[in-house]
Amino acid sequence: MSKPFYAQGYVPYKKDINIEDKEFHQKEMFTNPCLIYDYFKNNVYKQDEYLRAASMLLFNHVKGITSRMIVCGPPGNGKTLVAECIKNLWPNTIIVNSATLTKDGWSGDNKVTSFLNQVDPDEQNCIVVFDEFDKAITSHTTSHGENVGELIQSEFLKLVEGQTVSIVTKEGKLTYDTSKMSFIFTGSFAVKAKDIADNNSTKIFGFNSEEHTEKAFDKELSIDDFIDFGLIPELASRLTDVINVRPLSLKDFEYLIMEHPASPVKKLEQQFGVELKLTKKKLKEIAKDAYDSGLGVRNATARLRNVINDKIFREYENNKCMPESIKIQ
Repeated sequence: MSKPFYAQGYVPYKKDINIEDKEFHQKEMFTNPCLIYDYFKNNVYKQDEYLRAASMLLFNHVKGITSRMIVCGPPGNGKTLVAECIKNLWPNTIIVNSATLTKDGWSGDNKVTSFLNQVDPDEQNCIVVFDEFDKAITSHTTSHGENVGELIQSEFLKLVEGQTVSIVTKEGKLTYDTSKMSFIFTGSFAVKAKDIADNNSTKIFGFNSEEHTEKAFDKELSIDDFIDFGLIPELASRLTDVINVRPLSLKDFEYLIMEHPASPVKKLEQQFGVELKLTKKKLKEIAKDAYDSGLGVRNATARLRNVINDKIFREYENNKCMPESIKIQ
């Protein structure tokens, strides 16, 4: 049996690639999923299972083979970042915030099919990412006894079945073939992960007292767990991939913030044109906040940006010039 592509040797990703060079992507990167994987790996820390699956999803999608993937895991650990990387390589990617979606016929402008307004009728082979998907399908009932989560999922079902969907725009009625589209559903499913952890944690009292405490996301979520959460079986059966994003450790965040090619420190240095010097104490503090808050790198980036803005303002206020370096301690 041949090895999977990620276990074979391959040419390292070209770091000097211009991601705006679409011709390069179409002629070279999209001919080899390993090149796609390398690009993802250069921008996302760990999460190899997701990166491999996303690489194959994009590789197949370009060839006309569509996928329906569900991705779960704690916030701030790369789910949305991978979607943004996919969009960098395949601009015909739409990322939808699912938290406020409503069913067709209900009040509100953010319908399940509203993303179609962003799809070029002549280029319908898009990749659609429904972020915060768990919030959209959470079960709650209306005053009339209707299960909102299930009703919204009936709209999603039309999409993953590859049905033809029509919308009315200012230009008239437009029809879209969703069989040409790939779909990625991402969400933390933190409530379900915590329930599983609580159920698997044990405490035995007495002479041989013993305690086993399990944390959320210690166990991977399965398709049955999603169904138990509220995903309707008809939709679950049409998902081609189930991916679990793993929690990063405190040490992971320390490395990610400073050393990884996509570290927020390196990105902010490039954006602001200044050298950032973090003390070890400050690095550990920022990493711990990112880890404890559940917001991950977004938390670290926001904190660093606030410090940089404050330091730059003070430098102009006192010396009327841009600092060459900023010490964060």
